[in-house]
Amino acid sequence: MKRSSEVLMEEEIQSRVRLYDFSTGKQTFFQWQAGMLPTFNGKKELELGCGNGALWRSLIERCCDCELTLTDISEDVLDSARLALEPLASFAKDIDFQVTDFNHLSFEDQSYDVVIANHNLYYADDIDAVLASIARILKPNGVLICSTIGKDHLHELVATLRQYRDDLPWGAENWADRFGLENGAGQLLSHFNRYDQFEYDNNLHVNSIEPVLYYLKKTMKGALADWICRNEVGVQEAVEQTMNSKGYIRLTPHSGFFIAYKDD
Repeated sequence: MKRSSEVLMEEEIQSRVRLYDFSTGKQTFFQWQAGMLPTFNGKKELELGCGNGALWRSLIERCCDCELTLTDISEDVLDSARLALEPLASFAKDIDFQVTDFNHLSFEDQSYDVVIANHNLYYADDIDAVLASIARILKPNGVLICSTIGKDHLHELVATLRQYRDDLPWGAENWADRFGLENGAGQLLSHFNRYDQFEYDNNLHVNSIEPVLYYLKKTMKGALADWICRNEVGVQEAVEQTMNSKGYIRLTPHSGFFIAYKDD
């Protein structure tokens, strides 16, 4: 039987997927990211927080004969990744799934060529300590690939909500303050020699209220989620009013990723 925390994590992942179904772009974020990355054939790769394995559906064919270690804090989330990647497993030399908390990395020094941490470093208990651990386990000339968001992530949605409460907390602002597109480079340079930064140009045209409410209640935790649940009728009316003027609400999911390099 699934623990309540694991159920909530799965719901959070699903809420993001449902909202991003309304993307106007030709590629999903992970399709775009995979296309921007070099080939890693024959490399040892570690993903911290692999979720349902979505990145690898686009990337694994470009990583022939690689050894993958895919981790997540939830066994049930890892099960979903196993199932999704089973038809593609032959592209890799080996795929190992491990339950891992990235706040406590016990992998050996200089054991991986590539580490991936997508949209999760801002959750770390101590970001600097996690980056130091990643640098430790990377081989010389290894790379860290890490995605995040900007401070204005989905800013149109928070602007709509703040018409009704101007001090409403918004998780994306806190996440970006901790490790975002505006400040992530400086944190990376404390442990890596150089970096490249890429930003995803995309919009969402959402014409249904249900995935917006689901996102707000399941993804945006804490005070905001509590406020949304207490004021759901008013929130629904506010979003619908914005949506009805054009037939949809336009949202900007400002996001991108860094490649940080560990030289010899």
